[in-house]
Amino acid sequence: MQKIRFSLLLSTALTAVAYAQSAQLQDIVVTTPLKSPLSLQSVTANVDVIDHEDIEERGYDTLGELLATRAGLQMIRNGGPGKSTSVMVRGMDSKRVLVLVDGVRYNDPTSLSGAQFEHLLLDDVARIEIVKGPQSGIWGADASAGVINIITKSAEKKGLHATLGAEYGSYNTQRYYLGSGYKNEKFDMSLNFERYDTDGFSAKVPQGGNVDDFEDDAYTNNTTDLKLGVNITENDRVEGFFNYIDADSDYDGYNSDPVAAANDATSSVKSKEKFYGVRYSHALDKNSFKLYLNRSDFSREYSKGFSKNFDGSVDEAGFNATAAYAKNAVLTAGLDYKKFTHKNKIDNDFTNQGIFLTNTNTFDGLLAGKTVFSQAIRYDKYDAFDNRLTYKIGLKHIHENIEGFWTSVNYATGYNVPTLYQLYDGFAGNANLKPEKTTGFDITAAYKGFELTWFHNKIKDMIDYVTTDFTTFAGEYQNLPGESTFKGVEVSYENALESIDLAYSFNYTWLKTEDDKGKELPRRAKHTANLALDYYGLPNTHLGTLLHYVGKRKKSIYDADPTKDYEAYTLVDLTADYRLNDRLKLYARVENALDKDYQNVTGYATAQRSFYAGLRYRIK
Repeated sequence: MQKIRFSLLLSTALTAVAYAQSAQLQDIVVTTPLKSPLSLQSVTANVDVIDHEDIEERGYDTLGELLATRAGLQMIRNGGPGKSTSVMVRGMDSKRVLVLVDGVRYNDPTSLSGAQFEHLLLDDVARIEIVKGPQSGIWGADASAGVINIITKSAEKKGLHATLGAEYGSYNTQRYYLGSGYKNEKFDMSLNFERYDTDGFSAKVPQGGNVDDFEDDAYTNNTTDLKLGVNITENDRVEGFFNYIDADSDYDGYNSDPVAAANDATSSVKSKEKFYGVRYSHALDKNSFKLYLNRSDFSREYSKGFSKNFDGSVDEAGFNATAAYAKNAVLTAGLDYKKFTHKNKIDNDFTNQGIFLTNTNTFDGLLAGKTVFSQAIRYDKYDAFDNRLTYKIGLKHIHENIEGFWTSVNYATGYNVPTLYQLYDGFAGNANLKPEKTTGFDITAAYKGFELTWFHNKIKDMIDYVTTDFTTFAGEYQNLPGESTFKGVEVSYENALESIDLAYSFNYTWLKTEDDKGKELPRRAKHTANLALDYYGLPNTHLGTLLHYVGKRKKSIYDADPTKDYEAYTLVDLTADYRLNDRLKLYARVENALDKDYQNVTGYATAQRSFYAGLRYRIK
């Protein structure tokens, strides 16, 4: 099995960008870039696809940890597992990144940071599609930095099958997983359950202190997802789905005394998130249409604080139709309606109606190769904001005379609307806020495993909290004047040495951010890099190493000693797994193997050297 896995890795590494010749990549179908199923060969956007085997081999617990190892992405977490986590895409905050779970919006309308990445576990994830750059022309608001689409597991083979998993490790961390599925010609079902339970470590630690000297901040997460599908006819299908996340997390609240803050044993938050809906789809040859109803429910209950309860929801209904109107031309059109609600003290809502059109044309023999031309346009009508037209255009050319060489360019516009909290909160709200406007441009050149991308994004009227009194921290959300700029370079390379059964991949990102005055934006590393080595030379065994480098970052004005930069750090993670037979696999990993002492956010603790071991057993 490991030899087969290595052969697949080798083949992918050597041909990943040889689009004109790679039948494998023609079989990799993504739906996120243009809301229609297209092969990677036919997509101009910067797309990063992570499959379940990659997730399993890296061994990370949560989505944020995994995403931090990809080019152009950075993670910020206020403490250990289950603590507030944000993921930046090309330097843009996570509130500007649209996150979907099986096509349902995961962005919390009551949250200040968009999606709550800290609660997204990985055992039930089949694949992740990451599209970087403004995507509002396809997806509307909340997608001005990109889209992360998480697709959970479905029943893929006939009959009944199940997988069991268990893990134990540092900080009394326990993970349990049950994945099951059933499929026949007319009906399929999958039911997945995952539990994550850890004593954790203190979320905060005073400067120079030892995290072991302070009380632990525990975290528990129970995630369940259910999918049901019925094939009414050969061409007609109905699907229902339900995803439920029930999480409890201790944290350390604000206290002017850092020791007292680190020993806070009373602050906690209970989070309950539900995502469910139903879809009807009809497909005939290369034409299809889909009707859907989705709902996202969010509830956060804090043990103490100015506002203890945050309850909100997103209701969505829509229609998509895709038509292959020529040999190499695909058109998708759709309508959608969304209602965003924030209950409790805010007690308000707004609605959005959108219409979009995407089109892809592929021309053979043009300029000695194959050229893909894609376009997207969307019009959004809000009852609380001005209407907005956004668009995206992209070109990709696969060069016939240089095998494995292709180039692409994309230009897009985007926008982000204020949240109900930013508009109407009694302490910080500003009802006069207007949506942010975004423009983005990128150009990519790739050759046989090597990929180089230059990107340049701008945000006008960026929304941020502005403090007017640093004694009480009073202030309000405002549209900042001028433009903020996010530009940089992403470099990645993947290959394999077949003679020694070694696969390797590397990525590096250079990022430069500036506000309207030319000042660098805080907490964004200018240099990040990742190096992964995977060895398959031993029978039934995989050994992996990941080096994760984060360069210096400017501190926020809210950080201790904001005149000093965050220091650069490098983390080393080790993984190993051994397959006893076709059903049973044992694995182990060491995180932060060099026991690096570092800071992700001032005053918040990070994990020391940690050990974990577990098993996975496939029943059928």
